[in-house]
Amino acid sequence: MTAALASFLVFVGFAGLFGGAVARRRLAGVTVPGGWPLWWGVGAGLILAGVVLGVGTTLAVLGFTAPGDVLAYLTATGPGRAALTTLLGTALLLAAGVGGWPERPSLGVTGLGAAITVWGIAGQGHGADHGLLVRLAHALHTGAMALWVGGVAALWGGRLRDWPGAARAFTPLAVVGVVMLTVSGLCMGLEHAGPISQWPREPYGRLVLVKVAVSAAALYAATRVRRHLSRRERPRGELLLELTLLVLVLGLTAVLVNSDPGQHGETGTSRRASPLVASPALEARHPAPLKNLLVRRP
Repeated sequence: MTAALASFLVFVGFAGLFGGAVARRRLAGVTVPGGWPLWWGVGAGLILAGVVLGVGTTLAVLGFTAPGDVLAYLTATGPGRAALTTLLGTALLLAAGVGGWPERPSLGVTGLGAAITVWGIAGQGHGADHGLLVRLAHALHTGAMALWVGGVAALWGGRLRDWPGAARAFTPLAVVGVVMLTVSGLCMGLEHAGPISQWPREPYGRLVLVKVAVSAAALYAATRVRRHLSRRERPRGELLLELTLLVLVLGLTAVLVNSDPGQHGETGTSRRASPLVASPALEARHPAPLKNLLVRRP
């Protein structure tokens, strides 16, 4: 469960950092308690904590805690490079948010940082094991979740000058996020859990179905929020329910990306050997234990 916790921290942090940055630009005049720099700083801190927890747990389980081992893991394995990529993108996003740059350069760096970050996040867990297109689906899924969660969090907890106007401004982003989540989620589900008819037969597939059900509940909660667009007072209760369900979706996603897909994942041609076993640098430093140990992904 430590790996799932690490992924969950990264997902929540990215939603706060990237989703918050988009919400600030899209929802005119919205502010958050403590200010946006604090919001973004907390998001970046959660990403850092998740990456450190994931990498540290993997290396601690193996007993590879020497500085040379850490460096070899981060530079010579797929998950290690993905962790560095995630941190690089996070640094760019944070710099774009707090740097005080002109609008266009800031927007460009935000887009670049978001793209780098989601690509790094998608390179850890199942996204790294099934080819370029599936990793792209994982990246799109992560970005779409961040847009939706970050926007709803800003609508619920932020200070709004015009609730109906802010909600209408967020609606196009929410629609894009839902479409991206549906398409990328279907692609990921078919790849990792096999045909939909098989999903109820495997624990992994059943967990996918639970995630689909919770996502549908969050979408229904969003429709209830839209019923209040004609009122001046925002529906904090409905927004809190939607946000709670979306955070639960993030948690389920974190569990899924670190779970064994079962028979489909084991027999599919896309399943690969441990990334640590495939690292010559670590094999040279620790030849004996690596030959007999199947390393779990961080």
